[in-house]
Amino acid sequence: MVFISRIASRKTKDVIKGNLSLIMDAPQYGAVIRAYQYTDILEEVVKTLRAQTVPPKEIIFVDSSRNAETTAKFAALGVTIVPYSDEEFNYSRAINLGVAANPEPLTLIISSHVLLGAGLVERGWRDAQAHGLEIVFWSQPTSGKLGESGYIVDLKNFDGTNGIGNSASLIPTSRIVERPFREEVFSAEDQEWSKYYYKTFRRGSWCVETNEMQYLNPNHGKSVWSWEKLLNEELSIGYFVNRRLIMPDRIAIRVLRGVLATVRRRPERARMHFCIATAFFMANFRRPKAKSRYF
Repeated sequence: MVFISRIASRKTKDVIKGNLSLIMDAPQYGAVIRAYQYTDILEEVVKTLRAQTVPPKEIIFVDSSRNAETTAKFAALGVTIVPYSDEEFNYSRAINLGVAANPEPLTLIISSHVLLGAGLVERGWRDAQAHGLEIVFWSQPTSGKLGESGYIVDLKNFDGTNGIGNSASLIPTSRIVERPFREEVFSAEDQEWSKYYYKTFRRGSWCVETNEMQYLNPNHGKSVWSWEKLLNEELSIGYFVNRRLIMPDRIAIRVLRGVLATVRRRPERARMHFCIATAFFMANFRRPKAKSRYF
């Protein structure tokens, strides 16, 4: 096991390695996982990473457990451990810490609740390269579609919600070192970074929708969905990514949806719409603030 208590800053030239567009036959990457508790799912995540047709050269845990017993369990998995500070947890900071500790040219940012099919990383990387792209990310199919499909997301079709996701994304390490995830973006930090990338480099990313990606977060889903989480995500997207969402006409639509929910006797949904409308209105006058972790 490897413990990293302090990560020395590295100059961008040390990680760019002379290329602006990585070209390689197989992805050379380290995996970065934010973790605060040991679960059976987390153990499976590590197993599926090591079972990849091209496994990561290193698996890095950004450990925010602040618990010696939990840290010991992490270490028993044979991973590199980067301890998170005693400060309040921030997703962007955690990602940036993990990326800074990764010596490989590519970084797979992956959730502690995501399982990837054995060939996904290699196949996704090769497909991205075939399209002249340096970033690939995976998502679950929409509308119950089966199978696997891939397409380019760029400025033309990016809407603030469909960009590079930090649930499972393979990104050149140098890109994040050059421009880290912003800590003040309390939610949707991946979408804010996507907007930056698409605008700065005028190129897209390769998105793979596949049933071979499983998202098993117990804090996510219809039965446990948090209105606070939904509010934070929509507010963050509206303020930091797509300001069109907080314009007066969009606020009016939210109010109308709240009224409709009230008429239909759905008070919780009505409250949600009214809260979002209020938050959107206030965001036109001051920058919103919220906790990065909300469960």
